[in-house]
Amino acid sequence: MKHKVQLIQPDPQDWQILEQVAEIDRQAFGEDGISVFNLSQFARSEAVFCLALGPVVVAEAVILRRFHDQAAVVFGFAVATCHQGQGYGSLLLKLIVEAAQKAGITSLELTMNPDNAAARKLYIDKGGFKKVAELALHPHKGEPRWLLRLTTGK
Repeated sequence: MKHKVQLIQPDPQDWQILEQVAEIDRQAFGEDGISVFNLSQFARSEAVFCLALGPVVVAEAVILRRFHDQAAVVFGFAVATCHQGQGYGSLLLKLIVEAAQKAGITSLELTMNPDNAAARKLYIDKGGFKKVAELALHPHKGEPRWLLRLTTGK
């Protein structure tokens, strides 16, 4: 049976889902990936968003709301290696932007390595994010970092 893709926000005690999310994050970010324990805490705040095909998580993001304004930070965003290139990143980004607009979030920010062609294509070309700053090199990887912003509402 073919499963329909759906946006879910996992329960903070749904270890099966959170382990999948942690693995996708590890695939994308290595040592900088988010642990399953921290994901559980983020899920408590309804900050974890996943695209799932039935019981299988194919993409994930952690969105952290800022206290001082109506903006949010995309803290983690990744698609499982075996599901990349199938449009799941674009779909998850679209659904997150829609959820942000409904929640009154006026902008989303994220950091990315500008040498990552797939990230540039997703965030800048398809997602409409704009570069707002060049940041210091990543402290462990020595990679360049850009700060990107997308205005989502008024």
